[in-house]
Amino acid sequence: MKDRAIVSERGTITIPKSIRKLASIHPGDLIEFKPQKNKIILTHLVLKNPQDVFMNDDEWEKFDKLVRKQLKKGQFKNYHELDKARLHSRNLIRQK
Repeated sequence: MKDRAIVSERGTITIPKSIRKLASIHPGDLIEFKPQKNKIILTHLVLKNPQDVFMNDDEWEKFDKLVRKQLKKGQFKNYHELDKARLHSRNLIRQK
C-alpha cells in the first residue's frame, strides 16, 4: 500500500483516510514522530486521560495569541518533551 501526502507551507500533512482507518486514528489523537536515517516513524499514542494532556479551547486560543506575539518579536523556546512545553505554556497563559 502506497499512500502519499503533500506537506503544506506550515509543515502540515493529512494522513490518508485508508491509513487513519487501518491505525484507528481519530481527530484529536496524539501522533509521535521519530526520525531514523532516511525515514520517519509515526506512532499513534493512546492516552488514558487526554484532558490532562491537551489544552481546552480557551487555553489554546490564549496560547496561540501568545505564540504569535512571541514569534513576531523573535522570542521563542524549543522543547523536546511535551510535559515541559505544556507546563511552560500554561504558566505563560496564567501570567497574562
